[in-house]
Amino acid sequence: MIIDTHSHTNKDYYDDIDSILDECKNLGIVKLIVPGTTLIDSKNNKKFKHPMLSYAIGVHPTETQKILNRKDLEDIYSNDVIAIGECGLDYYYKPNEEDIQNKNFRTQIEFAKEKNLPLIVHTREALKDTLDILKDYYKKGDSISGVIHSADGDIKILEEIENLGFYLSFNGISTFKNANHIREIIKETNPEKILIETDSPFLTPEPKRKEKLNKSTNIIYVLENIKNIKNNPNIEDIIYKNSLDLFRL
Repeated sequence: MIIDTHSHTNKDYYDDIDSILDECKNLGIVKLIVPGTTLIDSKNNKKFKHPMLSYAIGVHPTETQKILNRKDLEDIYSNDVIAIGECGLDYYYKPNEEDIQNKNFRTQIEFAKEKNLPLIVHTREALKDTLDILKDYYKKGDSISGVIHSADGDIKILEEIENLGFYLSFNGISTFKNANHIREIIKETNPEKILIETDSPFLTPEPKRKEKLNKSTNIIYVLENIKNIKNNPNIEDIIYKNSLDLFRL
């Protein structure tokens, strides 16, 4: 069985969600986790009810129009929320807004800790700062942690984040011809800390890269690639259990 731990399967991108979910079910994909990227879509996503969909609420680091506060998150929170995110730091697209990104990231971490929920972290060109902030809130042995979505960057820093209890999630990028560094990260990552995702509708994997929109059905190519890299006959079961454990599914 397979869980897509990061899929923006919502009405902003797809008008055939039911048929996509039917396709997923036929492929053994049993759950899609849909993160929020703004306060508005975090709230709106949850209006589409389906037993295969679970939701996270959060504000993406490039959404820096305002400084978040706890009430902003409480207003869109409900008991069926399974994680906080995607949140984090992105200095690639917003290199001059580190201060507000840091504040918003910390607010969402504190809310996740309060609600005892895992964190879905986006980090781009900001991995060291991401580690430093996570160290302020997490340590090895905590009962709840989170995942670095679309993991990339310095392997040693990623190992430090992993040692805090975080998982590393990989997607279609790992199938790209020029993604040797990602494949090296996968080789070095403890199987019990690996998750998989599509980041649909983005990052369509090989051999489907010419398709207009990525879909969660394409996670089978991500999984097959990781099976080849890890050469571990139990890796699919391990990844599935990792997903269940982190998100308490």
